[in-house]
Amino acid sequence: MIRSIFRLKDESKRLRALPSPGRAFVVTFVIFATCCIPLQTSAQGQRATAPAASSRPTVNDVEAGSKVFVTACRICHGEEGVGNRAPALRGIRFTADFVSRTVKHGRPDTLMPKFGGSLSEAEINQVGKYVASLQERSAEWAAVLGNADAGRALFFDQTNQQSCRNCHTFKGEGGKVGPDLTTRLARRSPREIFQRIVVVPHRSTDPSYLTVQITTKSGETFSGIKTEGPDKGQFHFYDTSSLPPTLRTLPSSDIVSTKRLNGTAMPSDYASRLSLKELLDLVAFLRSSANPAPVTLADVIQEPSKR
Repeated sequence: MIRSIFRLKDESKRLRALPSPGRAFVVTFVIFATCCIPLQTSAQGQRATAPAASSRPTVNDVEAGSKVFVTACRICHGEEGVGNRAPALRGIRFTADFVSRTVKHGRPDTLMPKFGGSLSEAEINQVGKYVASLQERSAEWAAVLGNADAGRALFFDQTNQQSCRNCHTFKGEGGKVGPDLTTRLARRSPREIFQRIVVVPHRSTDPSYLTVQITTKSGETFSGIKTEGPDKGQFHFYDTSSLPPTLRTLPSSDIVSTKRLNGTAMPSDYASRLSLKELLDLVAFLRSSANPAPVTLADVIQEPSKR
């Protein structure tokens, strides 16, 4: 967990280097205090104690806690606590008491704020009981399966301006703005594919798909991804200021400068826009060329060697 916290701190440094839209997101992110990174137990290897009988969740507590979680924690920890910008909320340490203490007091020197004062004591306890309920084998999330056919429909959804097909190719179909995902993800585990969908900022960027800022003699600025075109006297790029991206061409002689921007054009909010089932469907589809089997939540939370 300590390594997870330091990685998130590194990510926060990279977020501060983003252009103004990215910085605005971070400001909103901090204002709404929506990151719930769990505390590390004080002694290495210490196992969390079983919750007291009074801490065991009731149906009403869990339902109320799930609503608080959606407004306060989901943007960081993802649907059903599956993980997003912050770690997945799974493991023996996530008892109701442990989670309630973490939510109430926060985590100094991280993006995890304290919610004591902004949430009532009852709400904090309800969130703790909700997260504790996610550890039970009988929880609904344990039965959710990602289906490759459903993932394909989502990937190529023509009614969604932010669908994957606008930028990515899979088995010869789709856009050319971003990388072809057919072979790029074939050998990746479900966990690795899931991380590439929801973890922001994306940990690596192919040099072929860098986002650049283009400034013209007239003072106009554009942001996009450079691409090759038939006319060498023209500058060809995909304008990513809105989705789907638009292919634009400018005379090379009109361009004053091009500057590399941090981050990528890939949307950063899939974990909050898509349901858990839809995320698992996408993962199942993207690895289907190597393994057509359904994907479970355990597949994306745990490293293969730890299952």
